Formats: sequence, structure tokens, C-alpha cells
Amino acid sequence: MGWRSRRASIHRGNVLLRVLVWGVSGILLLAMLALAAFHVWSQRQYGPAIGQFRADVTAQVEFFCEQQALVGAEPWFHEPRGAGDAGPLLNEWLRVASGPPGLEESPLRLPAHLLLLQKAERMEDWITSDLDLSSLDFGWMRQMHAFDHWNAIPRASIAPGKPFDLMSASFPEFSLLVLWSKLRLRHAIEQGTPLEAVRDVRQLAWLAYRTDTLVGGMVALSLLTAEHRLHATLENPPPDWRPMSLEQQRRFKAVLWSASAFSSIASPVEVGEKARACEPAIGRCIGLVEAALRGRYLEPYAKGTHQQAYLKLKTASAAGHCHTQLLAPIWEQGLTVTDDDTMRGAGDERPLAARLIPTSALRGPFALQILASSLTTLDPLRELKALAPPSKGNAPGSDIYDGRR
Repeated sequence: MGWRSRRASIHRGNVLLRVLVWGVSGILLLAMLALAAFHVWSQRQYGPAIGQFRADVTAQVEFFCEQQALVGAEPWFHEPRGAGDAGPLLNEWLRVASGPPGLEESPLRLPAHLLLLQKAERMEDWITSDLDLSSLDFGWMRQMHAFDHWNAIPRASIAPGKPFDLMSASFPEFSLLVLWSKLRLRHAIEQGTPLEAVRDVRQLAWLAYRTDTLVGGMVALSLLTAEHRLHATLENPPPDWRPMSLEQQRRFKAVLWSASAFSSIASPVEVGEKARACEPAIGRCIGLVEAALRGRYLEPYAKGTHQQAYLKLKTASAAGHCHTQLLAPIWEQGLTVTDDDTMRGAGDERPLAARLIPTSALRGPFALQILASSLTTLDPLRELKALAPPSKGNAPGSDIYDGRR
């Protein structure tokens, strides 16, 4: 009887083992089918948006290059400038001036009543308000003509060994620079010496643009807009004073906003190379920085499927066309999708499943989702294209450049 009992036990054990193997095999099969279904669903969900984006940049690259050439003919891009970094001076001056009053001095510190203009309800208050500017010393602006770029976030300020997130980095107080520029223009009009002030403000606009950041580019545009607005209020402005026209401002903004789309890892490689090769390369550096931010963030998930795009983007980043120090730290230690949550500046943007199940098999679908949600819009270019095309006579000296439009 004993051997029969042992035999029955062995048989039951074998049956249970087979059931267990079948069960595990079934679960694995279901998991594989679910994963395959998830891949198919992701392609259907996000693939069309990425495909449409690729078609858009391909269709718009010629127009993008044309607009760069047109805005690049603007005299502002060809004014004589020094060669050097304004960061060591300007960063410290802005840091001290935007902080509480203390022992440190800065030529950019403004009295409290003028700082209130930053909160003015009407945009034109800096032109129309009754202001006493006699105590202001604008001499510091003359020093800015010695420089041609501005490391607003110098490499030395980036903590080594920690993820670097440009989106949450501590930028200088750009708004203070904008206010100083408006006061400079206002004071010069009162004194009857506008051209010298215009040169100072246009130089500050250039340095903001040459931070190679989109926010800096928008600050530059804000300063050029302020110059244009003040010029429009004068009945008889000096004939040599020709602000950037409204049409050129729209063109400049469209180029800056769309430049990163052509360097995106989602863009066809040949399209990105063509856009970056267009001369003059008005949007190249800002586009590279913005594209590097997004590309670096997604790199752990997307580098396998977009290997060629990463290679070309990193090669362009290392080519030395941009004088600022942003591109190297972004690629070397920029924030990625896999970085610890506690290191993030603005929260974890990954899909919930990516944070809970960060398996290599799921990286492709998650990469599609993040990539599709972070594509740069080409609407500014499309809006520009919808306007009447410029005539052949639009060249420096025609009405597009003299500020009448």
C-alpha cells in the first residue's frame, strides 16, 4: 500500500507542476499579447501625429530657409560688435540689482518708484507716465558693446554630477533689463539724443538673443518692439533711425519659435541638416538648444529607434557654431526621463505606467507618447505663409525695414 500512496503523491505532484507550468506559460503568453497590443495601440494613437509632424517640417523647410534669409538681411544682424562674453559682468549686476538692498552695489539697481513700472497695467506707461529720470546713470550700457554673446547660465554655475534642467534653471532677471532699456529710450527722447540710446538698446537686444535660449530671443524681440513703439510716437524721428519693422519682427519670431522643430529627433534627418545649413542661420543655436533639451530628456527611451537623428544632432551641437556654453552640459548631464523624481524641477512628466513599470519592452510606446506630446508647433510659420508674400522690392531701405509697417 505504501508504494501505491507514494506513486499517487508523485502523480498528483506532476499534475500540479504541469498545471503550474501551463498557468505561467498562459500568463506569459497573455502578457506578450498585451504588450504587442500596446505597441500597436501606441502606434495608432501617437504615430499619426509624429507622421504629420515629419510631413510638415519637410514641406516647410524651404520656406523656413527663405524667412531666415529675409530676416537675416535686417541691419540689426550686421551692426559692428565686440567679441566676448557679457556674462561675468551682466549676470552679477542683474543678480545684485534684483535682490534686496544690501552692501553690494550694482549699476542696474533702480529706485523703487521706477520698479513699479514692471507692474504697470498699460504697456505704454513707460512712454506716457510722468517720470524723473535725471538720477539714472546709463553709462553701464556702453560697456556692453564690447561683447557679442551672453552666457546667462555659465558652465561654472551648473552643479557637477547632478541632472541639469534648463527649464528650471535660475535665469538672470531679464525683466529688469527690459525696463532699463525702456527708460534709456525714454530719457534719450527727452534729451534729444535718441540714436545713441537706440544703439545701446539694440546691443542689449542682441546679447539677449545671443544667450541661445528661446526666452532670451523673446526678450530681444521685446526690446526691438519697444524701440519700434517709441519711434512710432514721434512726429519727426531722426531719418537715420530705422527700427525693425513689424513684418520683420513677425518673421524673426516665427523663425525662433519654429527652429527647434527642424532639429527635433522626430524630424527627418536630411530635413534637419538642410535647415541647419541655411544661411544666415538666425535660429540655429536656439533651435539646437531647444531640441537638445527634448532629445536629451527622451534619450534613454528613444536612442535606439532614433539613432541616426541623435548622431546628427549631437554632431551639430558640437560643431562650435554657438558661442554659449549650454549645449555641452545639456548633452552631458541634462535631465532625462529616467532621472530620479527628487531631482526634477517641474515634476515628472513621464506617463504613470513608465514610472511604475520602466521595462525596456515598454520604452518604445512611452517614447512615442512623450515625443508626440512635445512636438514643436509650426503654426508661426504657417501664419507667416498665410500673409501676403513679400514683394521683390523688399530689401534693406524699403518700407519693410524702415518701421512704417
